[in-house]
Order: sequence, then C-alpha cells, then structure tokens
Amino acid sequence: MSYGFLDQKGGYEMRVFRSKNPNGPYTDGGNRSAVFTSYSLNYGPNAAARGEKLMGPYSDWGFMSKGERSQGHNSVIDAPDGRTYLIYHTRFCDANKTASEGHEVRVHQLFQNKNGWLVASPFEYNGETITNEDIKTKQPFTKDEITGTYQLLIHPFANDHNNLVQVTPVTIKLNADGSITGSKTGKWSIEEDTHYITITLGGTAYNGIIYEETMDYTNMHAVAITAVSNGGVSAWAYKYHPKYELVYQIKNQKLPVVTNQGIKKNID
Repeated sequence: MSYGFLDQKGGYEMRVFRSKNPNGPYTDGGNRSAVFTSYSLNYGPNAAARGEKLMGPYSDWGFMSKGERSQGHNSVIDAPDGRTYLIYHTRFCDANKTASEGHEVRVHQLFQNKNGWLVASPFEYNGETITNEDIKTKQPFTKDEITGTYQLLIHPFANDHNNLVQVTPVTIKLNADGSITGSKTGKWSIEEDTHYITITLGGTAYNGIIYEETMDYTNMHAVAITAVSNGGVSAWAYKYHPKYELVYQIKNQKLPVVTNQGIKKNID
C-alpha cells in the first residue's frame, strides 16, 4: 500500500503487510497491525515503524544523476514468466534540491526472502532472468566472489520530506571470514545452494537475496543485495561485478601523461 501523498514533499512511500487469510488480520514482521486504532501520522520525519518500507528517497546510487523520491501509486504483478514485478511512479531531486513534479514509471523486480517477506531489487528491472524458483534452488556466487567493497543504502522509516532529504550510501566491506567492516560493522552469511543472504549490522539482521543485476543508466553489472529486517527496514547493497569492474576501470582510467610529453618528475 502507499502512504503519504504523491508530490515532492508529500512523503509518498510503499509499505507491505501480509496475512494468511485474504480477510486479515494483516501484520508486519514485528507483528504490528496494518489497522490503526487511533489517529497517527503514518509517514514523515516522526513516522512510527509499522509495515515493511520497500524503499524511500535516495540519491548518489550507482550512476544515477538525480535522486528518486515520492515512490508510490504501486501495483504488483506475479507474472507467468516466474517473476514478480513492482510497478510504481517516482519523482526526482538532485543534490541542489532542484525538483519538479514531473514523474516517471519504474519497474523493479520483487523477491521473497527466506522468511517470505518481499524485497525490491536495488536497480530497475532490465531483462534479468532470475526467477522466484532460482532463488530457492541456485547459488549465484561463491563466497570468494561475494567478498569485497560494497555501497550500502538503508531506507529508514522516518524521512524529512518537507526539506527533500534523501538517503545516500555508505561504504562497507564483506570479508572472507564472514565479518563486515567499514562505515557499519557486523557479519554476513549465505545459505548454501540458494540466493539467500543475511547481513547483520549493529545487531540488526537483514534477510534478503544476492544476485547479478544490471545497474541503472549503464550496461554495468553488479553483485546486488536486497534485504529487510524484521522491523521492516529495507537495505540495499552493491559492488561492481568482477568482470565488469575491470572493463569500467579500463574505459574510465585517464593516463597521467600525453604523447611526446617530457617526464621530469615521478608520476603515479
């Protein structure tokens, strides 16, 4: 469901509840009810933790030039191709808080983590072939391929939408010994023969999946992680896929010298 209002400062966002019965009761991972028994503002800078928040306003993610915000007006399609898709529309805002009410439609693939909660892909759907069945039966990377330096984005419940605040990523490292170091610390593990991964940060466990995905606005591939805590906070992470990281460096590396230049000093 969508909370808030659809404009730039409307606090639009998507929350998820679930039930074993179509008629309810619907609850979140913390067993909190989707039904409010008294008035409470359910979005914004003082929003209470209720439901699972699929994503919130964010920027500086991958190759994006403008941040996404006010994501909502959503639909979900459980498709015949064995995949599930989240369709929503979003507005944009750059680092200088230059914003407009123009919006675009986005499609992200949705997955279920090992606890059955929905998690959204960190980038737009771009023809990835991973299916819901693949998640449960195949392991996409070895532990050595998973280790490395990642950009991490955590989508908190509270957000100051009136001031167009957007979350930006921090750097963490998934180490071979299962530890996580960097801006946040903790541990990680993957469930053998599946896509299921758990990252624990500051004592909070985020259960999700890891897979290969194409990054927005480029043909670069990433090792991508999408996960959610029992408290309903979603976390995304990515690093360049090893094969594409080398290509990216070659394409973007600038030589420190030019043809026929005389070198009279040490140049790194």
